[in-house]
Amino acid sequence: MSRNDIFLNMRKYALANYTKINPEDFILGEAPFNSRCHMNSVQKVKEERAEKVLLCFAIDNTNNSQCVHFINQLKDGKYQDNTWGWLYSYSDYYIIKEVDKSEYEKIWDVLSNTKEMFVNLHTNWFQRWWYSIDKYSI
Repeated sequence: MSRNDIFLNMRKYALANYTKINPEDFILGEAPFNSRCHMNSVQKVKEERAEKVLLCFAIDNTNNSQCVHFINQLKDGKYQDNTWGWLYSYSDYYIIKEVDKSEYEKIWDVLSNTKEMFVNLHTNWFQRWWYSIDKYSI
């Protein structure tokens, strides 16, 4: 199994186990492009500009890259990516879970633990060592 096969398996797992968000249900969000989606999404809820924080698996359709990502859901049910802004239209989002408000203070742990879960679920220790795959790879 190659490194690419491992990431393909992660993608297949996400598609099979999580619900895809309808692209028509997205609206434009802010675009700080700062790699802090977990903090950006919590901030929007704290500012009362969003209702929920959602943990997602995102797939960029322009280059097939994938990552664990956080977005917001608004009171009207629409979704908003407050990290990638207008670039949301190039990605597919699969909801892993709604983040509970009690998890906001430790949102970094939610991100880190989810990434680690994906890596551990799809690799063994040898593959992680051989291909230099860790939770920062996704």
